[in-house]
Amino acid sequence: MSGGERKLLGRWGEALAAEKLRELGYQVIAAGYHCRFGEIDLIAVNDKYICFIEVKLRKDASFAPGRAAVDRRK
Repeated sequence: MSGGERKLLGRWGEALAAEKLRELGYQVIAAGYHCRFGEIDLIAVNDKYICFIEVKLRKDASFAPGRAAVDRRK
């Protein structure tokens, strides 16, 4: 898979995650937020929380769960 295809697939996964967050009552206030420290895939809020979300898309759950790719740095 090329870098461009991977990027499109990642954006698709982020769109799915944003849709789910909206279904759960969150307002997505930013997507693909960049700053000098890196990128935050999604920022969402509800009446109680501000959430900073790292989206990990996997073709097959048998490889590894998405949480395995998120460490302290992320």
